[in-house]
Amino acid sequence: MATSPLLYGRIIKVTIDAPGGHLTFTNDDLEVRFEVNFDDDEKPNISTVQVYNLTNQTINKIQKNQNITVVAGYKSDYGVLTEGKITSVATKYSGVDKITTITFKEGTDYSGIKVTPDVADPAKKYYVKKRIKGRTVKVAKYRKQTMQITFKNGTTAKQIITKLTKILGIKLAELSLPRNKVYKNGYKVNGQIENNLVEVVKDCGASMYWRRGRMVIRSIKAGDDERFSLNESTGLIESPESFDDDDGKGYTVRCLLQHRITTASIIQLKSSTANGTFRVRSGKHYYDGSDFLSEFEVI
Repeated sequence: MATSPLLYGRIIKVTIDAPGGHLTFTNDDLEVRFEVNFDDDEKPNISTVQVYNLTNQTINKIQKNQNITVVAGYKSDYGVLTEGKITSVATKYSGVDKITTITFKEGTDYSGIKVTPDVADPAKKYYVKKRIKGRTVKVAKYRKQTMQITFKNGTTAKQIITKLTKILGIKLAELSLPRNKVYKNGYKVNGQIENNLVEVVKDCGASMYWRRGRMVIRSIKAGDDERFSLNESTGLIESPESFDDDDGKGYTVRCLLQHRITTASIIQLKSSTANGTFRVRSGKHYYDGSDFLSEFEVI
């Protein structure tokens, strides 16, 4: 297999936002392994990084909820694989090696955020008549506040999505709706806000998913043209295998690690079994101590 000279000199860089400054681990002076997963649903993907033989002082600086970024590739061509927040840190020995495994979720997990009094509809005011000092007056009272967010008749999906993402603190990388549904009878948000957000997104024929740690809302058929052609010289290591499932027909692909490939990447594929333009729907990047690969499905 003739491979481009650009695919030499592996680069792995993991950066963690810790109190007092960034922690940076690279493969220049440490053994750093990883598995980064990606797909096109709204749930944050779980990935892992393993760093060998860190000092206890450094390990103690790595904490839950800190931001983490994984960059990988080659000396002449590398980029961000994903960003997220740490969910757990565990250290154990394997022979003479001390291995610290950092588990993290891509982006931010909003699934547990519910409607609270701060964002819910205000309690409704009503009046009752009371006799005070021989006079009948109206006195304001308030009904018990309901934990829901009400959108008036004729509200559009885009208006609902804009408000809910603001409440959740989501900074969208892209918002592009195939159709902007109008809710003639209004819309009510109850319970977990993200569940309602996903429902509205689907009503518009769109999907919500994470892409390199940033959330995107758009048609599942849309993608980002990476202007990249994958073939033997650019890292393809075997002929893609075809599949046919409920979501469509496509191919399973393995290649030398390629940071351009992630959810919704549009790439050119040239091989003995598959040729044409394809959209990436899921996969993973990994380094396990020997293999430095990307495995993914295209449709």
